[in-house]
Amino acid sequence: MEKSFENEKKNIYYIHGYQSSPCSTKAQVFQKKLCAHAIQYRDVPPEQLVISDCLKRIHKIIQFDQNVILIGSSLGGFLAAMTALTHRNVQQLFLLNPAIMPPGTDITKISSMPQRILKDMYESLLFSQNIDADIFIFRGSNDEIVADPWVLEFAKAQEAVIFFIKDDHRFTKYLARVTELISHYLQK
Repeated sequence: MEKSFENEKKNIYYIHGYQSSPCSTKAQVFQKKLCAHAIQYRDVPPEQLVISDCLKRIHKIIQFDQNVILIGSSLGGFLAAMTALTHRNVQQLFLLNPAIMPPGTDITKISSMPQRILKDMYESLLFSQNIDADIFIFRGSNDEIVADPWVLEFAKAQEAVIFFIKDDHRFTKYLARVTELISHYLQK
């Protein structure tokens, strides 16, 4: 799906992960290199967040922008994808190791997040409805948090472009490379 961005203002937003914040290193890099605005989607500790509240906050921030580009990392990737599913103003998604669980995932075996939050993250529409945005996924091949099948099944369901980078979940080695790739595809 090719979209033309000529003469249109791009509004780039960064949605951080579960244990991160809008002041993280990634947020700062994306702000400096891509002019991305980090979204404050929660004002409680991570373990107390409510997914529907996070989505409402994101909605309030992007609802009047016409050409939205979302960068989401881990849980932020899930929130970005959910937002794009219901907001046609989202033109591009750049997802870094998105925590998007495919149907049939046994969440009882996941101990890194409260079960209440995992239940709220279980959204089969992300695998059955087409997101009307260009989707680019960056997959750390040494990711110790998000399972490979989650990323691959989501990429397949949404016909996303996927890049494999020999790095960990946080992209501690090659964040600059990820940023360069995002910048390149913002030009398309």
